[in-house]
Amino acid sequence: MKMPNEKGQIDLAKERLVKAVNQVLGIVRRKGRSRKVGLALALMVLLGGRSSVRNAAETFRLDYANLLEALGELHDAWRDYLEVLSGLVKGEVAVIIDDTVDHKEYSRGKDVSPHGNYWIYCHTHRRFERGVQLLTVAIVDLSTGRAFMVGAFPYAVKKMLDLGMVTEFKTKIDLAREILDVLKGYFRVSMVIFDSWYWSEKLLTDNVVSELKSNRRLLRVESARGTPEEVEGHLRVGDLPPGVYYADLTLGNRVVTVKLLVQEYKSDSGTHVRYLYTTDLSLSEEEIEEAWRMRWEIEELHRDVKALGLEDSSFWRRERLQGYLTIFTIMTNVVRELMGALNLRSVEAFLRFVERYLGEPPGLMKIFKLR
Repeated sequence: MKMPNEKGQIDLAKERLVKAVNQVLGIVRRKGRSRKVGLALALMVLLGGRSSVRNAAETFRLDYANLLEALGELHDAWRDYLEVLSGLVKGEVAVIIDDTVDHKEYSRGKDVSPHGNYWIYCHTHRRFERGVQLLTVAIVDLSTGRAFMVGAFPYAVKKMLDLGMVTEFKTKIDLAREILDVLKGYFRVSMVIFDSWYWSEKLLTDNVVSELKSNRRLLRVESARGTPEEVEGHLRVGDLPPGVYYADLTLGNRVVTVKLLVQEYKSDSGTHVRYLYTTDLSLSEEEIEEAWRMRWEIEELHRDVKALGLEDSSFWRRERLQGYLTIFTIMTNVVRELMGALNLRSVEAFLRFVERYLGEPPGLMKIFKLR
């Protein structure tokens, strides 16, 4: 790795790292924990090898059980982080809701393991795999285009409720609605973006940009380009040719009107059709497409948080898993900011920078005066 103005870049990295980690430290220490414990949890993400609590305990010479306990106390610290983030993001935001699999390939045995891992169909790998399914939420600052991960939340399968592993069961729709309501207390939410799996009367109460499945039935459809056409019967979305339409669809016990954009696109596997819609009928075709492109930001956040080692640990207690996810949420944003400042293109390149120029754990301990 060749760095221009090497010493200046290293000094910049140290300065930015200390400033960013101190923000994380402030959130952790609200729970009354020591500076060393807070730093161990934050810097755990940057350690070589596995990003595990045990690895952090051994590296920073801390009691493993005490560190686990501190992690459990952070199960609701994501709300504290929203307070910090709202000080940085002042304008309108788009909220992106998605989900991903927190793979636990080493997990074996029962349908639901004692660590809460279970069999999930992974659409990326196109097979059933062991892990925990996470609801992920991000915001995009519409004035700057910057994306921030604001949370990753494990949701349980019903069998976990039956086994007494969790005290309540929430669908991902219920969880998404709850989190969206919290975000509105901190940010000026102007748009919500999610994929076709989140079609629900609980979520279509906001200005939404999303995608419909091709088999969704239409009650009425009319061209948005000045050639009105009424279609009765059971016309499906997939029957429409490329174009822009106003369409009526059933949503629970009511009818909702959306602006529907049917467009062809090409990929390596051939020509496909997507069916984008918005509940904001004033949006232009270009604005709908631009909003949908923003959804890719959360896929990049998934990639980055996993590259930092999100999947390296499992926990007996759900509150510890949530605390762990909160640390990774915050540190993913920290690392992405540093990547931009250092002109690095990937998390892997940043971790190599930490190893080579900041001296791995011994160097990090020296930077934060832990030796």
